[in-house]
Amino acid sequence: MKLQMNKNGLIRIKTKFQKNMLGKMIIKIYHCCIAIPRSKMLLLKYYLIRNNETFKSLAKIEFYKDSELFDLMINERKSVCRFGDGEIAWIYRDSRGYFGQENSKELSERLKQVLLSDCKDAVVCVPNFFGNMKGYAKSRIKNRNIHLSQYADRWLKLLNLSKRYGDALITRVYNGRFNVEYEYMFSMWKKVWDKKLVVMIEGAGTRFGVGNDLLSNAANVERIVGPSENAFGCYNKLIETARLYPKHDVLFLIAMGPTATILAYDLASEGYQAIDIGHLDIEYEWFLHHSDHAVSVKGKYVNEAGGMSSCDLDVEIEKKYNSEIRYRCV
Repeated sequence: MKLQMNKNGLIRIKTKFQKNMLGKMIIKIYHCCIAIPRSKMLLLKYYLIRNNETFKSLAKIEFYKDSELFDLMINERKSVCRFGDGEIAWIYRDSRGYFGQENSKELSERLKQVLLSDCKDAVVCVPNFFGNMKGYAKSRIKNRNIHLSQYADRWLKLLNLSKRYGDALITRVYNGRFNVEYEYMFSMWKKVWDKKLVVMIEGAGTRFGVGNDLLSNAANVERIVGPSENAFGCYNKLIETARLYPKHDVLFLIAMGPTATILAYDLASEGYQAIDIGHLDIEYEWFLHHSDHAVSVKGKYVNEAGGMSSCDLDVEIEKKYNSEIRYRCV
């Protein structure tokens, strides 16, 4: 318990540091002096253990093709719950605070419940990165190697080798990928919400689809806005607000870190269609701007580029965004 409190204390400190220049400098020094050397050691560990039985077993996991997963979402109204390296860290309660989300017993237990579930209306997705990751950038493969050097055994304990999973990277369409047709993937995503009422459940600052045409073919867009960080603390209010909508007339798109994984599952269990949409909007922005690495996006919160952009949205775009907000849960 004491160790858990220390980790959450460090997460709070990190969150505060990210909001001022001095704090960002301290984080950068930590990154150069501690994080990078540690990563090199973990990378070495990966190359020493990558041929063991754990990795051989993980390589046997079966995945739906992206086209099959899109078919399930579009034609069978399946919901999607996504797990990545962050969610595994939260399950084991040793996350370092992505999205400012603190570790907790409840968050851990709920994520594990979803990962182990057999809900007929939801597809559980994990990253299809246990093989050779052909078509990914070297930096993405390196990050995968570092992650699996620590978590390969944990993935194996949690995953069912006889179960078929969706690929959680289906929302990671552009940055660091060379094995997909970008236009095709974004067009398929647009078919998921074509002519539907879309209700975005997102953190303050996420502004999914704002300032671009990603959601332009939806019948209408409404928004439930929660905290940009540590959103699981508002979970009950978020789901109670979502329940105000009729079950068969809405598609929930949820961009809210690990809270999205759990919320999509709970809503699917109640008869809604809900998709943990992750970073798709940011990937689309990077695609539109031909960015070759993670960069900040005007007026939006980008966790991988230091948080909230210092540039505000244009006045008319901000006005339209505010008009779409129906509920605030803070």
